Amino acid sequence: MSGGRVNSNYALSLKVEPFNAVLRLYARGQNTCRIERDILQTLEARAPVAKVLLDGSDSTHPFLVLSWINGETLDNTLDQQSQNTAHLGSQAGEVLAHIHRIEFPEAGFFGENLKIENTFPLGKESFRSFVGPAIEARAGTRLGKDRTEKLRLFSRWAAPLLDQLPKRVCLVHSDFNPPNLMVFQGKLAGVLDWEFAHAGAPLTDIANMLRHRPYQPPEFGEAFVAAYEATAGALPTHWQSLSRILDLMAQIEMLDAPGDRPGVFKWAIERIEDTMRFVENDLG
Repeated sequence: MSGGRVNSNYALSLKVEPFNAVLRLYARGQNTCRIERDILQTLEARAPVAKVLLDGSDSTHPFLVLSWINGETLDNTLDQQSQNTAHLGSQAGEVLAHIHRIEFPEAGFFGENLKIENTFPLGKESFRSFVGPAIEARAGTRLGKDRTEKLRLFSRWAAPLLDQLPKRVCLVHSDFNPPNLMVFQGKLAGVLDWEFAHAGAPLTDIANMLRHRPYQPPEFGEAFVAAYEATAGALPTHWQSLSRILDLMAQIEMLDAPGDRPGVFKWAIERIEDTMRFVENDLG
C-alpha cells in the first residue's frame, strides 16, 4: 500500500470479520508504535481514525493491525470533482478542531502513555534553532546564495512574530493534508499516518492543510477555516501570516533532506518564496 513516509502498510485479507485490515510495520521501533497506538485509541470516540485490532508493539519488529478504511484520499477526490468541495472542507475543519481539543501542558514529543518526554520551545527560539543550521547546510545549497540571504534576513525579522502565538498546546498531527485524509461516499472517513504527531501549536496543522492552496478549490480552504473556527473558536490575529511562518520550517526541512528529489525541492522553494511575499505584504 502507498502512504506513510517512514512506516510500511500492507493490505490484509482475512477469513473472518472484519475481512479487510491493514498491517502497519514501524521502522523506528516499539516506542513509535506505542505512541501511534495510544493516539488512535485516544481519538477513537472523537475523530474518524482506524481502530487498533491487534497490538504488536512489544514485538521485536513492532506492528499494529488496524481496521480498513474504505474510500480514496482527499487529494484524489478534490482532483476528480468540482462539487461538494466546500462540504469536504467543512468536515476536515471540524475534525481537526476535535483533534485539537486534546491539550498538553507543554510542547514536545511523546513518550509512554503520551507523556511529554522531550520538550521544545514554541515561538521564535524554536524557529531560529531549526532554520539557522538548515540554511547553512543542504537547504542553503539548494536555495542558492541569493535566496538563502533573503531567507536569512526574512527569518530574523519574522521569527519574533511567532511569539504572538497563543500559548495553548494541543495534539498536532503534523501531516494533516489531503493525502492523509480518506473520503468515502462524500464523507471524511479517516485521518491516516500519525507518525509525526506531537504536542504543539494548533496553527501547525492549519498551515499544513493550507500549504496546498494553489492546488485546491478556493471554497475548500474557506470552508475548512470557517468550520474549524466554528468548533474551536477564532484563530489568532494575523493567523494567515503566522501559519505560513510556521510552515517555513517544513519547507526548509524538505530542502535539507538527503537524496536528490528535484520536484520536491522545486515545490518547496516555490512555497518559501510565496510565504515571504505574503508575509511581507501582510505585515511588512
